[in-house]
Amino acid sequence: MTEANAGRRTPAQKRGVVPTRWGLIWIAAAVGLATAYGIAWLMGPHPDTTLQREDGVARSPITSLLNHAPVEVDPATLEPYEVFRGLQPWTATDALGNPCLIVVEPATSGVHGGSCTPREADLIVDVGAWPAYHDRFAEGLPDGTVIRFQLRGDAIDVSVHRPAEPDAR
Repeated sequence: MTEANAGRRTPAQKRGVVPTRWGLIWIAAAVGLATAYGIAWLMGPHPDTTLQREDGVARSPITSLLNHAPVEVDPATLEPYEVFRGLQPWTATDALGNPCLIVVEPATSGVHGGSCTPREADLIVDVGAWPAYHDRFAEGLPDGTVIRFQLRGDAIDVSVHRPAEPDAR
């Protein structure tokens, strides 16, 4: 710049369009962070399906099963979700107000698991699938498969974890 133009700003500088060096660094950091988060999300595990609440399902069948559940819940708080492979998750709250998740098999009137946790913790129920024991929901799955039900907000994520293949040595 010449001495005559030293104190003058260009039109782009007047509009604030030209970022400073620190502005460029912050923009580059934000873009890098967003890219890393996006790649981690794409590469990370995703549920096989997400179940939504079901309206109009009678609570009476499950209330009789609560005597066999591994958790004690308030029957008035029971909420049914969609069925996955013949298994139906229900949410409720316990006497302390903690959220609970119970997984039942309506066709056999069986309770396959239940758990209650404080709201801050992940609420998960794992159900083992053993076709060798003639579990209807396990048909077509290898023995030892785990079906994971995880409460996330108002929905339940379901992931099917198959056992590793044995080494052929």
